[in-house]
Formats: sequence, structure tokens, C-alpha cells
Amino acid sequence: MPFLLDLAWRDLRRSGRSLWIFCACLVLGVSLVAAGGGLYRQVADALRSDARLLFGGDVEVRHQQPLATDVLAWMDQSATVSRMVELRTMLRTASGQAQLIELQSTDAQYPLYGEVTLAPPSGLDAALALRGPDWGAAVDAALAQRLHLQPGDRIDIGDLNLEVRALITRQPDRSLRADWGGAPVLVADGALMATGLVQPLSRVEYRYRVRTEQPANAWRDAFVAAFPALDADVRTFSQRSERMAEVLAQIGSGLLLIGFSALFIGGLGVFNSVQAYLQGKLTSLATLRALGLRDKHLAAMVLLQIVMLALLASAAGVLVGNALALTAAFATAERLPMAVLVSGLWQPSLVALMFGVLTAVAFALPALGRALSVSPAALFRGVNGADLKTPRRIWWLTAAAAGVVLLLLVLTLPDPRFGLAFVAATAGLLVLLEGVTRGLKHVARQVQGMTRWQPSVELQLALAGLQQPHSPLRPALLSLGSALTLLVACTLVVVSLLRTVNETVPANAPALVFYDVQTEQIDILRETLQAAPGLDRVLTAPLVLGRLVAVNGEALRDSGDTRRALEARNEHKLSNRAGNIDDVVIDRGQWWPANHTGAPLVAMEDREADQLGLKVGDALRFEIMGTPVEVTLSAIYSQRRMQSRLWLEAIFSDGVLDPFITRHVGAAWLPPDEALTVQDRLAAVAPNIASVRTESLLRETRALMGRASSGLVVVAGVCLAASLLVLASVVAASRTRQVFDATVMHALGARHSSLRRVLYWEYTVLAGVTAGFAVLAGSVLATGLLRWRLDMDPSGLYWSGVLTAVGVSAISLGMGARYLLRQMKLNPAMLLRSGC
Repeated sequence: MPFLLDLAWRDLRRSGRSLWIFCACLVLGVSLVAAGGGLYRQVADALRSDARLLFGGDVEVRHQQPLATDVLAWMDQSATVSRMVELRTMLRTASGQAQLIELQSTDAQYPLYGEVTLAPPSGLDAALALRGPDWGAAVDAALAQRLHLQPGDRIDIGDLNLEVRALITRQPDRSLRADWGGAPVLVADGALMATGLVQPLSRVEYRYRVRTEQPANAWRDAFVAAFPALDADVRTFSQRSERMAEVLAQIGSGLLLIGFSALFIGGLGVFNSVQAYLQGKLTSLATLRALGLRDKHLAAMVLLQIVMLALLASAAGVLVGNALALTAAFATAERLPMAVLVSGLWQPSLVALMFGVLTAVAFALPALGRALSVSPAALFRGVNGADLKTPRRIWWLTAAAAGVVLLLLVLTLPDPRFGLAFVAATAGLLVLLEGVTRGLKHVARQVQGMTRWQPSVELQLALAGLQQPHSPLRPALLSLGSALTLLVACTLVVVSLLRTVNETVPANAPALVFYDVQTEQIDILRETLQAAPGLDRVLTAPLVLGRLVAVNGEALRDSGDTRRALEARNEHKLSNRAGNIDDVVIDRGQWWPANHTGAPLVAMEDREADQLGLKVGDALRFEIMGTPVEVTLSAIYSQRRMQSRLWLEAIFSDGVLDPFITRHVGAAWLPPDEALTVQDRLAAVAPNIASVRTESLLRETRALMGRASSGLVVVAGVCLAASLLVLASVVAASRTRQVFDATVMHALGARHSSLRRVLYWEYTVLAGVTAGFAVLAGSVLATGLLRWRLDMDPSGLYWSGVLTAVGVSAISLGMGARYLLRQMKLNPAMLLRSGC
């Protein structure tokens, strides 16, 4: 063994430079696997360890009214309790600017976990305390920067004028949606009551956070058992952690699969690179076999070279991937309260290193088996004409290695379903590409046999070349076709999202959306809006809060299913069909007639309905303001995704909700440049009405999409780079054979110009086939994602995918053809020297 190791190392040092494509393919693939796994591990570990900190406690009890004294006494006996009162309202600056905020009042126990960091540094109680006639406020730093606020400035919230005492630089339980759903502003309880915003029917949330030594689920169950009639929403940090873990698992699996896709594409480059490397060493291998070196020792030597090089390349890929993961983690830490831990990278690094080596071995084995089939007799006949075949036992070893890789892939992914889907998609892709390859060869034979139209001799030779066993058709389709498919899909998704955000949503969405409009304020709202010269229309709709408490006579509270029992405590946003501002889409059942006066009917959102297993025709009982309301489920609808404003859980037939209507929501369509002025004017005359400008949401969405698009471009670029390396390896692997064939034809009388045209025809056909396959497959993939997951229509944008596929395939394959032309130095004497 030491002798083989020394021989392998010395031979690798002398001739291993030709394997640079092997190394580059592994570095690219492994770096994406390490980066995706490292970023997922950083975020998942941070959120798992800081789950209580992000949630604000072990358990949270939400209610629309302050909890009764006996309930608070029971809670205080078993845990430490902190109360936060929260409502959405408008903040107004001294200059008249208005901005939607989450107004939060806290007590002395807040926060139960972590600490609030203020600038300038001070205690939270001191910053919010009453000093003379003035209450203090702590404003979110991002909001303060947007409104140009500094400590000492004055702001108005409701009927109260406050002093900005500090900026919040870090808040442990800050909402992940704060940047576009309302940034937090902290005030004392007394200041909140002085704003005049807490009215009997105001939409105020009382959040009681609990810190307990008991298991969170046990405390929740004990609380629910002690107060079964209390209509409060009780959640534990583990419930939120489970949901976040589920979403993170899906995102992490997606990131890893992108890396594995690049590694799979790079594996093709490994195969071709090893094949080209061993093709140049056939004489040496045949000589060693002639001198008596056994096949197993010869195979062990070459395999040692592959493993050593794979370890070095994979280690380099791990370093690059870790650098990318840390960069992304630091960028994420600016948005999430998470600490970046380098120690958390060892596991994904080990996984990426292992996959790199296993992938290299699995893809190199067929080329190794083929090269080792060379006979010593080739030293006399010439290695260029040697008939080499991969032995069957090597194919079995390759299948076993591939099986190990795929099994580890499924076991490694956070969500195994993604792994199984990837395995199925990879198998389907290979079968599809094999079918396309055979179909193209059949078409080539048919074209050559046509009698009515005879293609040129050069085109016939090019079509004949594509049918040869060493043709670059299959590897070009596998590598470049796969990468171009991903690139076309990414292009269509990004272009469709940009069109939706920049054209579709602005054209259809209102400029302003209003919340918490009291019934007596509707006239004030309309008068304020009508002062805008560009106002198109205004719509208002009632908004009622209620709970679904029974299905087909079965009380959800009495259900043995914990999820159904807790659903009875969840509060839903309800409205009527006349107020269908979101213009929801019916998926199952149908709307009732516009003049319906019969039995009460309801339509429910698909997410809520599917979670409870509801079907059209079910009898439902809602509880609204303590009153039971019996209705029949007439339809189940879905939201229009990015065009939704209210996300109503249920829509009732007209008249059913009339006894309970106290507040409304609304939307106004007017030019974006007038919306800001109208928002400021409305906040001045009706400070309790919360308003959101669509333009501000779109601005945040564009920024988020810009970051996502950049990520997609990087991923697609890496996959494309891997594909170009594979293509270079294909050209390198087939160069010797193509130059040999061209030399034979030149010796038989073919002109050099004709041989050049043959090469151009061959690569033109390759470019056309690859681009066509990528356009079809990428368009199907993107259309499925856009239509069924994002509810978008990519019609009219397929040209972007066509341009991408045609341009990239033409450039990449054109470069390959140019390289071969420079290498095509035809000399018939070579045939004599090679022994053929």
C-alpha cells in the first residue's frame, strides 16, 4: 500500500494539472452545499436557542380585554407574568408626517427574556416615565431613521404629545414583520391610556407573557383546564418554534438541494475530466499491465489519486462555502436577533466534504473501469483506435456508490420529502434526457435517409457524428441542459415577480388601506379622501372579530385533537360579501346570489378550512361578541396572494353580521404621490384610523426581491459555471477522438474548410437542442411554481427564457467549437506514428 500511495502521489504531481476541471467542478458544487447547510444551521440553531427570547416568554395568553383578577391571581401563583398592551395606530411627527406603528405599553417585568437596548443607554422604565407633564417614548431605530427622529423630538400618538427619550437598537421580541407591518414604539401604561386610543370597541390586544419552571405545554394545559370558558388564545414558544422549524426545514432543504444540483452537474465534469485524463494515460496503463501490475493494484492507484484530489478540492469548496455562509449569516443577523457561531459550521462542513468525495468516486468509477479495460495489445495497434468498454462489475459498483450518495442525501436534508422528490426528479430527468437523446439520434438518421431533400455533406457528417458513442450530445444535454433549465426557470420567476410588483400590483391595488374605522367615522374618512383631486374610488367594508366554535354540532373545545381544540380560541377576521375588497377566488362550492335573503351562509378561506377538514355543506357555529351564529358553509376560497390586503378568514352573506358591526376597513385608489398627503391629513383628523400606503409595502417588497433575485442570480451563475466546466471537460474528453476522426477524413481527401463546417454544424445542432430543451423544461418548472404556488401568470414573458437559453447555449457551445478548431492541426503522418 505505501508503494501504491507513493506511486499515485508522484504521478499526480507530474500529470495532475490536467485535472483542474475536476477540481473546479467539485469546488463549485461543494461550496454551495457547504454554504446552504451552514446558513441553515446558523439560523436554525440561533432560533432554536433563542426561541423563548423571540417569543417573549414560555407561554403567551392573548385576549381582547384585560384578564379578570382571579385569572391573573392564578397565573401569578404559578409563574412570572408580564403584560404588554399592543395596538396598531399612527404616529405623527412635528412636521406632519404620519407612519403606521405598533404601539406597545409594557410593565416592570418586561422583557422576561433578554433585554431591551436603548440609545442613549438608559433603563426602559426611566425612558418611558412621566416627567412633569410629558410622557416619554422609545422609538424603533429603523423607524426613527425613516422619519428623521432624534431623542428630544416631539411626536403625537392619538391625543397625546410625547417626547422621544430613546431609540430602540435591540428588542428581543421584535416582530419579523415590523419593517413593513408597523415598527414598535414603547410607552408606559399611563401614556397609552392618555392617548385616548383604548376605547371599548378598539382593536387592542392584551398579551400576557409567562415565564415558568414547568414545561410550557403542561402550564398551557393546566391554564386551559382551570379556565375552560375563557376565550383567550393560548400559545407556547414550542408551537411557534415548531412552525418556524417547519418553514426553516423547507428553506434549508431547498438551499441544500440547489447545492446538490450543482454538485450533480459538477459530477458530470468529474466523469469527463477523469475520462480525458485517463485517455491521455492509456499508453502508461497498458504498459503497466504489460509489465505485470495487477488490475486491482492499478485500480487502487488511480482511485487513490481521485480520492486525494477530491479531498483537496472538497476542502477548498468547504472553505469557500463557509465564507459564503458566514457572510449571509452576518447579513441575516442585521434582521434577526441571532448570534453568528463559527462552531456551528463543523457539521455542514463535514457533510459537504463527504458528499464531495463520494460524488467524485461515484462519477469517476465508470471512466476508471473503461480506462482499465485497455489491453497491452493496444501498444502495437495504437490506443486511439482501442475499443474500450466499462465492465459490468464497475457499473454495479457505480450504482452502489450512487445509492449510498442518494441515501445520505435523503437522511441529511432537514425535510426528507425534499430528498425523495429530488431523487425522483433526478431519475425522471435522466430518463427524459435519455429519451431526448435517442429521439434526436433517430431524427438524425431519418434526415440522413431523406430522398426529397438532401442536406449538405457537412450537415450529414455532423448528424452522423452526433450518433457516435463518443458524441458530446448526451453530456451536453445533461450538464448544460440542466443548468440552462434552472437558469430559464429562475429568469421567468424573477421577471414575473418584478412585473407583478412593478406593474400588476400598482395597477390594481389601492394606494391606501385603512383599519379600525369606526362606523361614525366613515363620513370623515370619505370627506378627507375626496379632498384629493386624483381620487378614483373608495371602498369600505365591515370588520368583525369572532371564533369558530363548532362544526356539524361538535364543539371544537371538546375535540380530542389538540389543534382543533385550540382553534376554538383563535380569533378570525370576518366580513360580508359586499365588503369583498380582496376579490377572493372561489375554489370549492359557489357564491350565493347577490340578493340572497335565505338561511345564513358563509365562505371560508382554504387554509382555515383545510386545517379543520371542512367541506362545503358543513354546519358551522361562530361566536361573535358572546352570541352564537349558526351558518352553512357554502364555499371555500383562496386569496390572490400578493394582491390581498385584509386576508379575511370568513365572508358571510349580507345581513348576518349587521348586529355586530362597530368598525370598518377600507381602501382608496388614488395616485401614489397624493397618498402620502392624504395619509398625513387623515392621521391629523382621525388619529385612531391606521392606514398603510401600498407604495411603502412595495418598496420593502422590491428590496426583499432584490436580495432574493441576487441570490438566485448567484445560484444560477454557479450552476452555469459548473455546466461550462462540464462542457469544457466534454470538449477535452472528445478532443482526441474528434481530431483523430478529422485526420482520417483529411487523409481520405476531405478539405479543412469542410471539416470546420462539419464542426460548426455539430455544435449548432447541439446549441439548438440544448436551448430548446431548457426553454421547455424551465418554462414548465417556472409556470408550475408561479401558477400553483404564487398565483401569478407568466404569459407574455416566455421570451425572456428563450433569450437566456439561446444566448447562453450559443456563447458556451460556440466557445467550445472555437477551442476545438484551434486544436485541429491535421497531419496524416500522425496516423502512421500512432500505429493505426
